[in-house]
Amino acid sequence: MKILHTSDRHLGRTLNGRRCYDEFSSFLDWHAAEISRQMIDCLLIAGDVFDSTTPANTVQGLYYSSLHRISDSCCRHVTVTGGNHDSPSLQIPSTS
Repeated sequence: MKILHTSDRHLGRTLNGRRCYDEFSSFLDWHAAEISRQMIDCLLIAGDVFDSTTPANTVQGLYYSSLHRISDSCCRHVTVTGGNHDSPSLQIPSTS
């Protein structure tokens, strides 16, 4: 079984006051492609998915879209844990 572990994505973070949606989108596209290329069976995302406890809808859309792409890949298990930047009230689903 091939496992990929990532953390601290901080999706939604700004850099010098500039929103980085294009960069986040490019990263998530690359990440999904690498999961397929490397035939990853299990993805673990350990904390700080978002940079804020109230991420913008655009950022949430990028995240959920990437999970959808991953669910259509060879990766059959995804586990996500929240971090100190993630809101306990924001549902971050895991798949199996």
